Amino acid sequence: MTGRRVRRSLAIRAFTQRAWIHQGAALLLFSIGIGAGVGFLTCLVGPGANALSGADGLIPAGVAELATVRDSAGAVLPVASFVFSLTPILLGSLVSIIATLTLPGVVADDVQGGGIEVLLAGPLPRRDLFLSYLAAGCVLAAVSWLAATLAFAATTAASLIVTSTVVDVTLPFVLALIVLPLSLGLWSSAVTLFGALFHPRSLESRAGMNGGPIRLLAIAPSLLGLPAIVLLPDLALPALGAMFLGALAASLLTVHLIARGFRSTRILGS
Repeated sequence: MTGRRVRRSLAIRAFTQRAWIHQGAALLLFSIGIGAGVGFLTCLVGPGANALSGADGLIPAGVAELATVRDSAGAVLPVASFVFSLTPILLGSLVSIIATLTLPGVVADDVQGGGIEVLLAGPLPRRDLFLSYLAAGCVLAAVSWLAATLAFAATTAASLIVTSTVVDVTLPFVLALIVLPLSLGLWSSAVTLFGALFHPRSLESRAGMNGGPIRLLAIAPSLLGLPAIVLLPDLALPALGAMFLGALAASLLTVHLIARGFRSTRILGS
């Protein structure tokens, strides 16, 4: 069992290093740019926007329960609070998209060069092999999240200083900022891996919208289910827990299905 774990760890490291060499620079630049852009929104949403007539009525009443932005006099800025509360969703969507873009690159060399057959014939069980592919994709997604979050924090701190505002955050908001993107990255990596290996043609340009169906399924949670965390803050913690456990279960199930149903002829014939 120890030898199996060592081989799996080495495979994860090798796949991650190879993908990082090919995609690391672009991944970091894109993630930092998006994270900084999200933080810059705090600066754009100044007191003038919050003073718009009827602004209070346009913002969900529970938004301030997640994060509250106040001006120098201590007054709540509802629009700024709403924008700030969307940060976990925005960063989660970013990580989800990054996962759909980087994961195919993790397996591309082995798929196109036929190396996956050699790997399947090696000592690493096929379930561990596909789990290593998934883990490598998740590592890249986690790096993307970390880069975007740090850029967001730095830009937000500068924006708050410039605008003389302060932010009060709650534990659900902090947990959402961590759990939400990582759960989405795990889910998106699993779905994209399923498409890349089980249905390789689904990610080709001729499949329509450059593999749109698979990628749409990968980012579906960020498009459909995540606004509930902002609109229903009282359910934020249960929703985050359910999302993480659901993503983990779905990922393990996906690896199991790929290990059972994968056939090299699917790739050779694509």
